[in-house]
Amino acid sequence: MESTRVLTFDVGYRFIRHAVVTDGIQDVPAAFATPKEDSEALFDGIANVVRQQQEPIDGISLSLPGFVDVKKQRTITGGAINALYKQNVGKELHRRLGDDLPIWVENDANCAAIAERYAGNARKLDDFVVFTITDAGVGGALFLDGHIRRGRDWRAGELGMMITNYQTEGARSLHEYSATDRLSERYAEKFGGPAEIVVPSSLLRRMNDPEVRGIVEEWAQYIAVGIYNVVVSLDPECVLLGGAVCQETAFMPLVEQALDAIPYWKDFATPIKRCRNVSYAGLIGAYYAFVTELQK
Repeated sequence: MESTRVLTFDVGYRFIRHAVVTDGIQDVPAAFATPKEDSEALFDGIANVVRQQQEPIDGISLSLPGFVDVKKQRTITGGAINALYKQNVGKELHRRLGDDLPIWVENDANCAAIAERYAGNARKLDDFVVFTITDAGVGGALFLDGHIRRGRDWRAGELGMMITNYQTEGARSLHEYSATDRLSERYAEKFGGPAEIVVPSSLLRRMNDPEVRGIVEEWAQYIAVGIYNVVVSLDPECVLLGGAVCQETAFMPLVEQALDAIPYWKDFATPIKRCRNVSYAGLIGAYYAFVTELQK
């Protein structure tokens, strides 16, 4: 059986990381700064990395923020990267590289779920949800009936858009309560000083301070409510939690405690686990998306 070598890209807000993945084994990644406002520079940068490859590759695959139409290989939105809004990604790259190189594009949260399904903590599951907590809010992906659920308009899995406190706060989304940046803001509001210098994960290591613990527990309660709403809607086999803060030792007990405090949680008691792939989920997921979608 021939090896499959795919050059994968993970387009993030600060950097575009890239690595060759061969039969699921990732090489040492490299990166260049993301041209957030310049589409031409962004696609030129990706194309230059492809041209610099010393050995043949079987294709390229990209993990992208925002809503991604995988059939037309185009972005509808681009998250915080303005250069990616309404871009025909496939056409732009084929224009620079020719039509012979196979290309796949996928939403970054979906890549995280695909990475877990084929090389992570969901390898034996056909129904699971990935729930990621980031600086900006909550991301999500749905893997149901053995496939990524992308939705009619490629918007499925927007878990952070749930409204969880309408009566008192109006139509504020879960993003505004569960982002790790919200932890920093709450700390700054209580103790003073700029929120920008507060490292959210450090607060989870100061749980012996009752005032800090109160801030963190309130934050965790909103995460638990989001997980609960997803579970009662979809009844998945498992919920996988992603994002750097989820790797903190105190994080999982906090979430489990908050879930146990919800009266009806005992009727579902869905397993909650960490994602196995964190730092390189986009690169690994992009590889398996390419393999499963283009070589099936």
